[in-house]
Amino acid sequence: MSGKAEVFTEDAARTAPVFNYARIWEWWCIVETMARAFEHADREAEGRTVGIGREWVLPEDRRTAVHRRIWTIGQVQAYCGFTTQGEEKPVRLLPSGVWKRIFVASVFALGLQWGTTGSAVMITMLTPTTGLGCRSSSYILYGIVSTAVWLTLLLSSYLAHYAKVRRHFNHRCSGFDSVTVVQGLATFLRRLSILAASCDTLWIILVCVFEFSNFYNTCYCDSSVLGRGVQRAYNLIITAGHDLGKTRAGWAGGFVFAGGCAALYLFFLSLMLEPHHDTDNR
Repeated sequence: MSGKAEVFTEDAARTAPVFNYARIWEWWCIVETMARAFEHADREAEGRTVGIGREWVLPEDRRTAVHRRIWTIGQVQAYCGFTTQGEEKPVRLLPSGVWKRIFVASVFALGLQWGTTGSAVMITMLTPTTGLGCRSSSYILYGIVSTAVWLTLLLSSYLAHYAKVRRHFNHRCSGFDSVTVVQGLATFLRRLSILAASCDTLWIILVCVFEFSNFYNTCYCDSSVLGRGVQRAYNLIITAGHDLGKTRAGWAGGFVFAGGCAALYLFFLSLMLEPHHDTDNR
């Protein structure tokens, strides 16, 4: 494959872990191929050896007791259960079980992300003046953009993998075809997502700066006009006792919600990192 055709997968060669999303499909294919090869070789080792019937070859240095046996690439591939010959990497469009793993990982990752973001939204919305305001809407915007970036990057990586597989099987590159369109769309989505992620990062930093610099301490933001509207919006001049109770309840609920999501995420990781021997449903 030419270098030009590999441009749309250049994120796969970048530093981990930020760009791990671009390597999931190729990594999964390689890991699955190697795992099945070791399993097949382990089963074969109980009954026969590679290149059975070949003679042992003595090394040139007869002072050593190490011997070696000469095998061909085809014999090793057959012993490991490979269906293809040669050194060409097998590429699959949809590795088995990958979507299940992506779904489970995405649920818990998005749960952690929205657990922390949602706790910030909960605290700001339950702090008088209650309701949707400048602070809570800033956090919501951050969460929506970050989720959209995740979804777009996942789609971009799959489109790039799809185009790579099609190139792999067709072994030709015309000027303009469906694969070229998919390749261009993958490149566009990848660059758009990286730009959006950079802007989203700067945005959440600015939100924190706005919080500590009293940028939100305006009549519009303190009155929660976004959620209450102009007619129902109000501002607090003197804080009453029940207002302080709502504030304490909101902050306590936010901390518990964020801590619970983080603890659940860590518990999930501890379960998934446990070794298992379920080779039929990887």
